[in-house]
Amino acid sequence: MDEKQLKKQQRDQRVNDTIELKEPDRVPFVPKTSGFYLEDAGISFYDAMMDARNMIPGFQKYMREFEPDAVNIGGLYGINALEALGTNYLKWPGPTCNLPLTSSFQHLDDTYLKDDEYKEFIEDPTHVTLTKLLPRKHKKLKGLSKLYLREVYDAGFFQDIAAFADPEVKEALHALEKAGEAAVERGKQMAEVRKAIQDEGFSTLCQGTFFIPFDAFGDSIRGILQVVTDIYDYPDELKAAVDKITEMNVERIVKLYASRGAKRVFLPLHCGVDEFMSPQAYEKFYWPCLKRCIDIIIENNMTPVCFCEGNYNTRLEVLSQVPKGKVVYMFEKVDIKKAKNTVGKVACICGNLPNALLAFGTKEQVIEETKRQLDILAPGGGFIMDCSLMLDNAKHENMEAWRETTLKYGQY
Repeated sequence: MDEKQLKKQQRDQRVNDTIELKEPDRVPFVPKTSGFYLEDAGISFYDAMMDARNMIPGFQKYMREFEPDAVNIGGLYGINALEALGTNYLKWPGPTCNLPLTSSFQHLDDTYLKDDEYKEFIEDPTHVTLTKLLPRKHKKLKGLSKLYLREVYDAGFFQDIAAFADPEVKEALHALEKAGEAAVERGKQMAEVRKAIQDEGFSTLCQGTFFIPFDAFGDSIRGILQVVTDIYDYPDELKAAVDKITEMNVERIVKLYASRGAKRVFLPLHCGVDEFMSPQAYEKFYWPCLKRCIDIIIENNMTPVCFCEGNYNTRLEVLSQVPKGKVVYMFEKVDIKKAKNTVGKVACICGNLPNALLAFGTKEQVIEETKRQLDILAPGGGFIMDCSLMLDNAKHENMEAWRETTLKYGQY
């Protein structure tokens, strides 16, 4: 075994032991990097989204300089697929959306399922997605609104397929073909990125991403602002819709990731923040589908890595209702003492060093906050040093101080 592979084995063991709530040799250092490895290497978001292989020099520089115990790849859309579809719920760098090449993509919150369409969606979400949601979210797919594929009798089917001769339907199918080709190419590029990370002697923290049903409905269908008001305006319809998506999509976790040998699955939690719903509403609408996802991931010998975005102080007791040593919780904003004494007894916690501190603070401030978090969260194991959000911008000296402090004071 060469030196790279030996160090990789040591890093992997350190992370695995920590997730299992053991005390390794030291606290793992695993920042949620996104644009940082690009900016620090002078690579634009535009270039990374045009061809994923452009990210490789950035990852190599980041790994060689900071030697994280695992690498968070982050998620970037491929521009070619977005442009093939005429996607309108995102904005991305470059001439199409008039954003600077160094800008990241922007997700636009909007309502794509109307109030009076709830019932139809619950009864047949596939048909609504095909003929209403996709045409509204991608301008080159407007022809799909002319399709009707719910007829079960053959004679009716032969009448309905006449729609495929319509010019707008043909345009939509052609756009899907082009986007599909772009998706295949993007997949090949990402495979090269993952190989480059492996060749450097590093592992990725997660090998897949899954959006839980409530967030999927909020992010992609009703809109985040609308879905949290639906808790009060359309509670029965919302519960039925989330349950339907849970029934449809949770098995996809197994098909996508367990079958590929994934060890950990990333679950970004967007809508469950303290400000968006009461603890009672969280337990009724949000926790059941999150718990179902957590359970099925664990049942298939994988670890759910749950990124609790926003304030999460009122959710800690509920989040503790998981098998011991089987779950990772990342926190953006939380009372870390309270988290250590609740969730920290059953699950691994990723620290939440503020991104703003890394980007705008002083080296001394970074050192003091790192030591504070280590003092509270490290004892007994089960703690991974991390930042609060996906990291795009940071001072190089602050990153160095953060890592050095973690290694020096995070020893067991």
